[in-house]
Amino acid sequence: MNNVIYEQIYDLDKTGISIRYYTQRGEYTPPHWHSALELHYALNGTGEIFFGKKRHALVSGEFLLVDSNVIHHTQCARVSMGVSIYVSREFLKKYVPDLDVCHLECSRETLEREKLDSYLKICEMMKEMPRMYILQPVGYKMRCEAIVMEVMFLLLNDFCTREVETEDVKDARVRERLNEITNYVREHYREPISLEAVASEVGLSREYFCRFFKQHMGINYARHVNLVRLVHIYDDIVNTQDNIMVIAEKHGFTNYKLFTKMFKEIYGCMPSSLRKG
Repeated sequence: MNNVIYEQIYDLDKTGISIRYYTQRGEYTPPHWHSALELHYALNGTGEIFFGKKRHALVSGEFLLVDSNVIHHTQCARVSMGVSIYVSREFLKKYVPDLDVCHLECSRETLEREKLDSYLKICEMMKEMPRMYILQPVGYKMRCEAIVMEVMFLLLNDFCTREVETEDVKDARVRERLNEITNYVREHYREPISLEAVASEVGLSREYFCRFFKQHMGINYARHVNLVRLVHIYDDIVNTQDNIMVIAEKHGFTNYKLFTKMFKEIYGCMPSSLRKG
């Protein structure tokens, strides 16, 4: 399942690097965050990554970085092939002990002219990884991890700013509370979760909870829950032959009209079309 919030698909404290190749339609993850650095390279197709209240386009041959603990969500409704990489900050601290004061930013939209050569070099290195994965020569995994380390070296030297101030207690508390909320959704998304129930669970009033969630996650709570449901529904449509309405209801969607509307919005097609495809 393409859902890094609800399944720990990588144990980065042990491995340091996780590489995921994909060729599919409908790549989507709801708003989430993690301490790992997240790197994306699109070999073909197009996608979008939303963070910092901005939309960042990802097109063929381009690379984009999402820094640690940045709330973001990804969407690719078109057929695509690419690589998603996660690199543990704790793993990198073996080589860069003061990594906590480093802020990394690298995307085409924010690219400065003097850094263009480094950016293009990263894109060229990332381009080799899907080829390695397809051909799978002896030691191809070793080569791919070596490429990731080379990319990180360039990012740390050419796309890093050092911040003297570290995260304050308020920011840590915000993330802790958001984590409580998303964990609650993970456990109860199949149920008709009321605003009152989840607000009470984290010790907030209904009104403050709505403002808090929208401010920090960028979408309202009800939409977030439905997006989480859609990810699970998509997975079942692709991997089972169960009736689509039964699947939707199993994962908490009782309003079928809203379900089909949101599904087409996110994945670019109707659920029945995905099943036929």
